[in-house]
Amino acid sequence: MNFNLLLIRHAKSSWKDIKLADFDRPLNKRGMHNAPLMANRIRTYSLDLSLIISSPAKRAMNTTILISKELQFSEESISYDSSLYHSSLENFINILSIQSKRNIALVGHNPGIHEFSYWLCSEPKKNFPTCGVSFISFNFDSWSSISKGCGTIKSFEYPKMFYEADI
Repeated sequence: MNFNLLLIRHAKSSWKDIKLADFDRPLNKRGMHNAPLMANRIRTYSLDLSLIISSPAKRAMNTTILISKELQFSEESISYDSSLYHSSLENFINILSIQSKRNIALVGHNPGIHEFSYWLCSEPKKNFPTCGVSFISFNFDSWSSISKGCGTIKSFEYPKMFYEADI
């Protein structure tokens, strides 16, 4: 049976207000532009996405909201998990292993997203840019079967692949 995962790194965030805690940093102008752009790329995957699980950090939540709006994805199918902020490999595995939906997106942060992508597919990427999307497919019957190297990268895209403008 085919299971699919989108690993999405939050869009570019603002460092303008140095008094803000890291958790509370919003998206900057480029981030607000890139999230809908990548939602349109996700649409080309023809994936019947059924659940988005996001870090509750403001920049990840903003990314999730912008992507879900562009995809006309139901807010009821979005959940927030605090373990995705400063996430470890074990956190990602624990989150996925209890899911019943076959097509899921996780929205989080580096280095966790990058490390989890590598662990799943054993395909090194030099970088996992902001608002990058890794589309990974699995051939198993349950998320509880997730293991090292069990995934196949179908697509890895990020905003700078689609424009050169300085936003």
